[in-house]
Amino acid sequence: MVKYKIKVIILTLAFLALLFTAFSITHWGVPEEKRYIYESWEGARYPESGIGEIAMEIFTIYVFSFEVLALVLTAALVGAIYIAKKEAV
Repeated sequence: MVKYKIKVIILTLAFLALLFTAFSITHWGVPEEKRYIYESWEGARYPESGIGEIAMEIFTIYVFSFEVLALVLTAALVGAIYIAKKEAV
């Protein structure tokens, strides 16, 4: 059981180190003239749902919030699995 906990701690620290490294080298300020705009090619219709525009905003402007949400959902999933396994034993 102790070896398992040590492996989990090492993997967690490695993931956090990778995450903080990615955050430190990311350029967070996006100038107005450099923002990505979804444009369809000539003759094509614009998407009615606006999914392209939402995707561009999520992966450019709101990338930090997206990553935090991914971590929270992953933690919730791991917690749910842990609780389910604990009750099954």
